Parts: sequence; structure tokens; C-alpha cells
Amino acid sequence: MVPPTTNPETPPAADEQPSRPSPAPGSRKLLAIIIAAFFAWGIFLAVGVYLNVSGEADERFDFRRPLLVLGCTMAFLSFWLLLLWSKSRKAA
Repeated sequence: MVPPTTNPETPPAADEQPSRPSPAPGSRKLLAIIIAAFFAWGIFLAVGVYLNVSGEADERFDFRRPLLVLGCTMAFLSFWLLLLWSKSRKAA
């Protein structure tokens, strides 16, 4: 097996980065829709916990339960947005 060879006359430039593909058109809009849907889903779950439609735990209802659900949803969404922000910052 012959090892691959490079052209010795043209060494690669140290400050040249490989080109990154540009984001697809409409990807920002799709991401905004996904984030809004996730936010709405978290609110929907928190309201469901607050209303306690099944009536199973009427006597032991705690107001912190919907806050916990909403807080966990927002913590996940914040972490995800932080990762997306750091990725876009590295790409720029």
C-alpha cells in the first residue's frame, strides 16, 4: 500500500480554516418555532399540574409543584440555548 502524498510546492496556510457550510434558509425560523413550542409545552404541563384535573391529590396540593415543572422546563431550555449560543460564537 502506497502512503498518500501531498504536493510539497503548496503547503497549507496555517490561518486558513476549512469552510463551514452555511445554515439552511429558514433554519432560524424553524429553531424559533421549536423553542416556542417547547416553552408552550412547559407552560401547558405546569398549568395541568396546577389545575389538578384528576382530583387525586386535592388535600395535599402544593403550589411548588407547578413551579418545579416550569423551572425544570426553563432550565433545560436555557441550557440548550446556551449551548446553541456557544456553538454559534465558536463558528464566527
